[in-house]
Amino acid sequence: MKKNNLSFFIAAILIFFAVSHAGAGNSSEKTDHEKNIILPEETLFDPLMADPRWPHFSVSYQSYIDDNELKNVGATSFGETFPFYSGNAFGGRWTTGIQAAVFAFFNLDADSMDLINADYWVGIPVAYRKDNLSGLFRIFHQSSHLGDEYLLYNKIDRVNLSYESIDLKLSCDIDRAFRVYAGTGYIIHKEPSGIDPLSAQLGMEYRSPQTFLSNRIRPIAAVDLRTWEENNWDFDVSARLGVQLENIESKNRKVQLMLEYFSGHSPHGQFYNRTIEYAGLGIHFYF
Repeated sequence: MKKNNLSFFIAAILIFFAVSHAGAGNSSEKTDHEKNIILPEETLFDPLMADPRWPHFSVSYQSYIDDNELKNVGATSFGETFPFYSGNAFGGRWTTGIQAAVFAFFNLDADSMDLINADYWVGIPVAYRKDNLSGLFRIFHQSSHLGDEYLLYNKIDRVNLSYESIDLKLSCDIDRAFRVYAGTGYIIHKEPSGIDPLSAQLGMEYRSPQTFLSNRIRPIAAVDLRTWEENNWDFDVSARLGVQLENIESKNRKVQLMLEYFSGHSPHGQFYNRTIEYAGLGIHFYF
């Protein structure tokens, strides 16, 4: 991360702590429901189940379809949303904190299972929820780095992809089963500088109201659609179907076993202009 980008995020975090400290002084006079909370459990905006770039822990096997370079691929992510502070606003609740993640994928057919690319992602989210409506605003940084073995054995023109972006997502829970969401994003600083900045995203999720094995297993499904100005507004499709293992004592702690399908431009930073298609199986952890 360049020094100016690092300075920006440090300054933003310092401002956040200053605002949090100023607003927390009178919280002891309020009820438990009304008071501002430091280190809350609530995140308010639920994870997007089929979004390939949602910060969480996961590991997946992916079988690339009709690809000249890759066949058997392993993909991992290491990250989480960590809320720092929450309070009341406009009849609902809001929270802010930090999101961070590393997204990487590997060529499983190589002798040493070569790392192909790793994307480093960090952002500051502000989430809001009122009843069945929720929203998420974020400012974040992403930088991409090719694996050493991949560079040694492949002659490619490396792209030093790095950018800062903002995005806004709105979500609505429909009855007990369905959720729909939509959003847009804009890259405010990027390298290379010629990348077009606009993007859009929408999707739908299904969580079965019916559970099994003493309320511990729930069928789930999700579809995420993303489109980029840089890629001529072609849609990238990510679909997942499976079951969710739940801890009945913790709303946030979940494990998802998912069949996965993706078709579109690669979500991996260095390969953003490369079209891929794969089917696979993944396990996803949320805390």
